[in-house]
Amino acid sequence: MRKPVNKLLLYFFINSYTDRYIKFSKSQMKNIILSGSSSGFGLLTAQTLAKQGHTVFATMRNVSTTNAAAAHQLRQWAVDNNADIQVVELDVTSDASIKTAITEIADKASGKIDVLINNAGIAAIGLNESFSSEQVNQIFQVNVIGADRLIKAVLPYMHQQKSGLLIQLSSGLARLHLPHMGAYVAAKAAIDALAETYHYELRSSGIDSVIVQPGGYPTTDIIAKQLTPANLSVEANYSDDTLQLKSAVAGLFVPSETSPDPQEVADLIADIVETPTGQRSIWHPIGVGAILPYVQQLNAGTEQLAGAVISSLSPEVPA
Repeated sequence: MRKPVNKLLLYFFINSYTDRYIKFSKSQMKNIILSGSSSGFGLLTAQTLAKQGHTVFATMRNVSTTNAAAAHQLRQWAVDNNADIQVVELDVTSDASIKTAITEIADKASGKIDVLINNAGIAAIGLNESFSSEQVNQIFQVNVIGADRLIKAVLPYMHQQKSGLLIQLSSGLARLHLPHMGAYVAAKAAIDALAETYHYELRSSGIDSVIVQPGGYPTTDIIAKQLTPANLSVEANYSDDTLQLKSAVAGLFVPSETSPDPQEVADLIADIVETPTGQRSIWHPIGVGAILPYVQQLNAGTEQLAGAVISSLSPEVPA
């Protein structure tokens, strides 16, 4: 005859196992800073990561004014979904704003910052000549210099804990330099290169720097929020076929039935976050369509070239 189960022992075993599982699960959860969280990839990524149990510090400009509705909706979404999203005011073009925001976040996170996702960006479609110097500076301030400001602000915390992850939203256009997107492409190529060099410099410190290269995702708001060229009058100096190309380039971002789903970018970022340190590729192209093999080839060649030169300069450094 089967012996009766000791219910009291079974109760303690189940509860002990559950407690250990919860503690283990919590230890895998990360404190994540995400810029540009009001819409597009940023909004989807914030929600995706929070659903997985991570704490997301969703940063955006003008939380009390132009982005007040977006901030409210994201906070309400977090309440409705029992998710840990904390909206934080942050302007990537301001050193003072970044210092205030990171200090606030570090205090709430007990000094532990695991992941920085540089998503904030600004786009522009038009002739290079039609954009003023001030506008080109604005594009670089947001897409490159602002991202680097944030990296420098979080690295002291990552160095202290000897771990961390930097994810940069670059673009497939960092490899494909389309006319009528010159300033934007130049900025994306610049942050792509900067993030690559951070990868080589930081890998021995336990900190990964990786790059996501999305293609054209028409369902995001890149067109709605793009800069309008300041000097449209210069178009009179260009041929009709050149100007028609502008419309064709803009058409890449017009929604259609075949448009890729931006959620796949958020899912890719979530997968990168879950990948162990040291096992992440530098580049992650996604949604670039038929040019994917060429982007991959350029990425691989760039990595091979850098590895060869680094090894020749310092044989002790891993390629």
